[in-house]
Amino acid sequence: MYNLFDEIAKDSKAEGIIETGFDCGLSENDILERLQSKLNVSMQMAQEYLKQFGKQTIS
Repeated sequence: MYNLFDEIAKDSKAEGIIETGFDCGLSENDILERLQSKLNVSMQMAQEYLKQFGKQTIS
């Protein structure tokens, strides 16, 4: 059963993957692939995570 805690956990993991990816100099495409692989999400969902959390990381 999918619930709020699962969503929060995925959001937190996605943020970590994105932050680490940018810190390591990965391209956005590489980060998107990692999000899909590690979180088992669609490309569209990975792009949403990148849009949401990528802006926080870059500043």
